[in-house]
Amino acid sequence: SSGINAEWPLRPGSTAVLSKVSTTKHEHISNIALLLPYLEVSVNQEYLVHRIGELASGSCVGSFRWESGGKYKNSLWNKELPTDSQIVMHCISTYLDSHLPRNPMYPEGRTFTTQYFVQTPIKAETKKKEYALFQSSIHPPHFKLLVGDEVWEVSKGRNNLFHTLILLLYYLREEQHGMLGPVNLGPTGLNMTWIIS
Repeated sequence: SSGINAEWPLRPGSTAVLSKVSTTKHEHISNIALLLPYLEVSVNQEYLVHRIGELASGSCVGSFRWESGGKYKNSLWNKELPTDSQIVMHCISTYLDSHLPRNPMYPEGRTFTTQYFVQTPIKAETKKKEYALFQSSIHPPHFKLLVGDEVWEVSKGRNNLFHTLILLLYYLREEQHGMLGPVNLGPTGLNMTWIIS
């Protein structure tokens, strides 16, 4: 029988082909559909997969460059590629999207991204829930937490994304009983609140 590569030549940047493969050849690669949303942050999936591998190696995300990224094919990072902050935020958003129940108002299935994450140029006031993460700047990346009518600011720079995520977890644990919408972030759910315990 002919292989997948013979019928569907895969090239970097081809999520449409991967999506088609996942629906037509799912018996051969059943989990690819689960991975596709993680690749949507960039049209250059080859760079993205390479960079995620670099960020995952070692300890404490040592190669993390919040306002840029890594070398790719002996070339320096450029603004055509996502920053490491964008990659990490997208992976976290996608992970949470996969665990929150689908909302019929958002048929694309990105419940966390559409309800709890606001990204410039969209204004902070357009948040759909009582609280949301807000990316107020793309270059350099800067994140804030929106709670009610307040903007909770943390320091700028390398740790801004991580500090904002920790602040969100703290808020959810203390003010929302550890719940992100209907999903428990405590030990009986996604077990993410241990990060701040």
